[in-house]
Amino acid sequence: MTGLSPGECRVYWADPTDEQPWHQRLLSEGERARRESLRRAEDRARQTVAAALLRLLAGLHLDERPSAVRVERACTDCAVPHGRPSVPGGLDVSVSHSGDRIAVVLSLAGPVGVDVEQAQPQRDILGVARLALSEAELAASAPLDQDGFYTYWTRKESVLKATGDGLRVAMTKIEVSTPAQDPRLHRFDGRPDVVAAARMFTLAPGAGYQGALTVLGTPSAVTEHDGSALLRHQAEGL
Repeated sequence: MTGLSPGECRVYWADPTDEQPWHQRLLSEGERARRESLRRAEDRARQTVAAALLRLLAGLHLDERPSAVRVERACTDCAVPHGRPSVPGGLDVSVSHSGDRIAVVLSLAGPVGVDVEQAQPQRDILGVARLALSEAELAASAPLDQDGFYTYWTRKESVLKATGDGLRVAMTKIEVSTPAQDPRLHRFDGRPDVVAAARMFTLAPGAGYQGALTVLGTPSAVTEHDGSALLRHQAEGL
């Protein structure tokens, strides 16, 4: 596994069951506190694996010990370190997890946002869709099924992660292509620069999941990889 080339974007997939005891040694003090605040073991595993994989991958690219990689997660709304992650060295990163899928993305193509969502059959799809989709999107995809809803959701969430806005910006302020079309950002109220810069990609997280990636740039290559082997092999000199 080598460092990224200019313009390259890599997506790495992992599973909460990849968690190893030594992963906690890679967490920052804030991340350890965040881990301990989570009640469910599966939530702690997802958070730990995502943080460990990010440091392992960034360390390989930056040629640094994983434990020495500085990851900032400042939130603009509170003091809890759960904001968009950033690392030094000109590397853009993004993290998402849902159910048994964890995605960590490294980019040298520009700011990046990734989202993965596990389908929830019991969810009130139409009710949530009315809060997340524009009238035009609802009309274009009627009747809206579960796959269609999560395709819309992950595409929009990936855009908002790439810009760093997160859910502070209402999803109805942006419009993306329909689930039957290739992913594309059509509208972002007040942000024509984002519309011009955004390149969107459909990911393959596996059955029962939807995933999307947005890069604010023109990547030379977007590839998906299995990160499990790296997580299960303890690096020397952490």
